[in-house]
Amino acid sequence: MSGRRYSIRRRLIVRTMACMLLILGGISLAAHWFARYESEEFFSARLASSARVLETLVAHQLETATIGAPIVVPIPQGLGYSGGATPYGHPYEHKIAFQVWNADGRLLARSASAPEAPLGPLAAGYTSKLLGETLWQVFALKSGHVWVVVAEKDEVREEMVEQLGASVLAPVIIGGILLVLAVNLVLATNLAPLRTLADAIARREPESLEPVELPDLPRELAPVVDELNSLLQRVAAAFEREQQFIDAAAHEIRTPIAAVQLHVQNALRAANQAECDASLGEAVGALERTTQLAEQLLTFSRLASGTDMQLQRQVSLAEVCRDVMALQEPLLDRRGQSLGLSATHDCSVQGDPYRLQQLLRNLIENASRHGLARGDIDVAIDCSEGQCLLRVSNDGDPVPDEETENVFRPYYRLRPGGKSGAGLGLSIVRQIADQHGATVMIARKADGQGCVVTVAFPQ
Repeated sequence: MSGRRYSIRRRLIVRTMACMLLILGGISLAAHWFARYESEEFFSARLASSARVLETLVAHQLETATIGAPIVVPIPQGLGYSGGATPYGHPYEHKIAFQVWNADGRLLARSASAPEAPLGPLAAGYTSKLLGETLWQVFALKSGHVWVVVAEKDEVREEMVEQLGASVLAPVIIGGILLVLAVNLVLATNLAPLRTLADAIARREPESLEPVELPDLPRELAPVVDELNSLLQRVAAAFEREQQFIDAAAHEIRTPIAAVQLHVQNALRAANQAECDASLGEAVGALERTTQLAEQLLTFSRLASGTDMQLQRQVSLAEVCRDVMALQEPLLDRRGQSLGLSATHDCSVQGDPYRLQQLLRNLIENASRHGLARGDIDVAIDCSEGQCLLRVSNDGDPVPDEETENVFRPYYRLRPGGKSGAGLGLSIVRQIADQHGATVMIARKADGQGCVVTVAFPQ
């Protein structure tokens, strides 16, 4: 059962937006902090500068002047409380104030925007003072016996910070939205081959095993398509093997079964016991051939599908030969054939002992079937150039040079009209050899007669 499904496109967009929010959030906090820091520095410097201007222009004159009431510096009536600059000045003048005090605590002068109460303590430096509901940022400067106090509303700084933040964040937010839209468009365009691949698979017929081909294949998607085509090839090969097995089984087993049936019928109609025994003997022989054929068909099917490999280990070829020859010698004696072993070295190979015995048994049976009635079958083991060589030879007719590869094909018979089996013996040999990393060759003997099959195992 497949796991939970999800959209790559949606996941990429969501994660991209999450990363953007984190990054933009960090940028916003940093921009806000820097804007506040710079505004504080700027306005503090402006307060100090204004105080020094007042000290230079009016502080000393007011210190020695005789006045009955504090001087009030008016703000033009045409100046509003909001909006931008006008010919009369700037609305922010309502948010900036100053006071001049003498050492006795008497107010000498103030701006129209300043209250009569002290804006802050008469102490040199910066302070903050809450008057009513308004917070003032204050700077006090002492000049002789006169105190110059300059202040501005804290909301001016906050407004500037907000405007600076908005001016920084607005392009970032708009750019982020445009970036998300662009990412969405790019993802939709570049993920289109996935939809094309899905549509190509959906349109295929269930029995179609042809490779999947796309007009434009991204490099990142190529491994998926290659593995999919490789899977289709393996499935096609499995279907072909299955069909071959069914066809071969239906064709090959029909003849020996018919022969068994015929011999049993002859035994039932026999005129005497001798004819009955002869027919039953022929039936038993046909049953043995049928059993052997069925075993070969099943063995080849398992080997071809790669589902019947046992645990491999170090195996002595000489021991394998002795075990197989002990079982095969009685059968060959009945045919008048001799079986000999020549082992100059006891070579060991990495493999499955049961499969290696099966390989040698097929080679010996093949050599017996195609050898002379009273000929010799020789098995030899040798080591040469880092390889373990297993040779099986007979005295039969040599295989023509042009047929040395065809004889390893499944169900191929060198003499189609003869009774030479199902054509699977050497095919099984090659399958087992391939599973053990070995190579198989067939050639004539040194004297030009007979055949010798050589299996070369890596040592």
